[in-house]
Amino acid sequence: MANTIIPDAIVAARQAELQAVESGYGARIQYAQALVDNSGGVLWFTDGVKMPELIEAEKAEYYKGLKAIKYSNPSNAWKMVKKYALDYAIQIGLVEKPEAEGGEGGSKAESSGDARHTRSFSLRVIDDVGGIFKTGRRLEKEGTLTEKEKQCLVHLGNALAALGIDLATLK
Repeated sequence: MANTIIPDAIVAARQAELQAVESGYGARIQYAQALVDNSGGVLWFTDGVKMPELIEAEKAEYYKGLKAIKYSNPSNAWKMVKKYALDYAIQIGLVEKPEAEGGEGGSKAESSGDARHTRSFSLRVIDDVGGIFKTGRRLEKEGTLTEKEKQCLVHLGNALAALGIDLATLK
């Protein structure tokens, strides 16, 4: 392989491809950042959070554009946008960096000397209250909740809705 001569046409095509990838990568990151900056603080890029109307409309337009250029997997492109949006939200302090997995035995972050980060308040509410809310809904369907517990369930739902969670998506 060391003696293989690669034709200039292939070298030029490779360089053009790499430039396009670099440009596209940077553009997608900037796009995600613009979406975060214009979403009013709603954590739409996290699971279970209802996207604001603006982001829903923009997502539809993005999909149209991807389909127009015959992009092979629009949903994967949107998944990457959401990942870059989360990365940016962590970077600007909108959400805190999630704790590294690993339990009490020490995490990867701790062993590498990185500072330990906790979940943001919003993510804690979504995880913790969301689980309690789902259990309460199930018990309500079974008819086993007291009147006070039903009132509590309403308040839990209001707390989640205040963070932009679509309660219909919680199963």
